[in-house]
Amino acid sequence: MTTKYINIEQVGSVSFTINNRSKRIRLSVKSGGEVVVSMPPSVLYRDAIRFVESKTEWIQKQQSKIQAGLTIFAPESCFKTRFHQLAITKGDTDKVYNRVGNGMIQIFIPEKVAHEHQRVQEFIKNTLIDVMRWEAKIFLPKRLKELADKHGFSYQNISIKNASTRWGSCSSANNINLNLHLMRLPEHLIDYVLLHELAHTVEKNHGPKFWQLLEKCYPNAREADKEMNNYRTQTF
Repeated sequence: MTTKYINIEQVGSVSFTINNRSKRIRLSVKSGGEVVVSMPPSVLYRDAIRFVESKTEWIQKQQSKIQAGLTIFAPESCFKTRFHQLAITKGDTDKVYNRVGNGMIQIFIPEKVAHEHQRVQEFIKNTLIDVMRWEAKIFLPKRLKELADKHGFSYQNISIKNASTRWGSCSSANNINLNLHLMRLPEHLIDYVLLHELAHTVEKNHGPKFWQLLEKCYPNAREADKEMNNYRTQTF
């Protein structure tokens, strides 16, 4: 499959993927607001672009629904990463700033500034992304190696990304990509995702052999897979 990113006015960046199994143009808006198009090899890019442009109003409605469901962080918010907990304080300060340490992500906001303000929310979210990226780089490579050694898997490289649609992926060369938002998941689901990708180093699809292999390493893998539906790759 070949993927190409094209910027379309009023929509933004759209990923166009040529899929040999596609019989027609398929359009979807992912949980992070990303617009994705799957198209047959016989369809020209210009025709696919026109199709997206004809669906602009629908796309914007879907993105608005997603945006409305995103987290707004407030002083009463309860948000935890694997190693830290968020605490938002409003008080006597002339600027928004953070302090990270001792298991806390502290955000300080001036008393007269609304925490709902877009720039405040962006500051909080960027802080959380930075913390989770740091945690992920420390925790995930070590844990992946532990699970690979325990169950006899081998892989090439590991990378940590702020992905919008996937918790993880495994390439044909057995390079594993992991989402830094894994740091928001319970420990048993982190292990499930890691073992899921390790199983893909042997079985590249989700056929019966893949699930048989994964069940050997992670009993009740199907139940864990369903539990993953309770979590979104990005909520902010």
